[in-house]
Amino acid sequence: MSDLSIGGTKVQPQPPAPSALEPFRITTNAPQAQLGEGVLSPYNTPGRRKLQKWLGRVLRIVITDGRVLVGFFNCTDRDANIVLSMCAEYLIEGQEPRLLGNVMVAKKHIVSLNIDEPRPPPNIEV
Repeated sequence: MSDLSIGGTKVQPQPPAPSALEPFRITTNAPQAQLGEGVLSPYNTPGRRKLQKWLGRVLRIVITDGRVLVGFFNCTDRDANIVLSMCAEYLIEGQEPRLLGNVMVAKKHIVSLNIDEPRPPPNIEV
């Protein structure tokens, strides 16, 4: 690519937009501690690492009125409210879901939640 010139000032062209095929990226606005090698950050707690592993995974939430919400875990806040993207609502098991899109579920309405884990391969003994 060549440099662009606008009003005598050289302007670098913008890099291309990231490909839709790039892996899921984790972004955060939490403070980042710059600590030395081998020193644990107060922000890198086991709970935070677990939540980061859950990002982008399918989450199933049962709420107080009996509905089941299934969507991709997008984020949470310090009050334990949860945001799901591409969420579907199930009123009765086996019934067609209602597609909701992005949903924020307040902590006070969460009865249970499950992360969809891939099933481990069966143990085959020889």
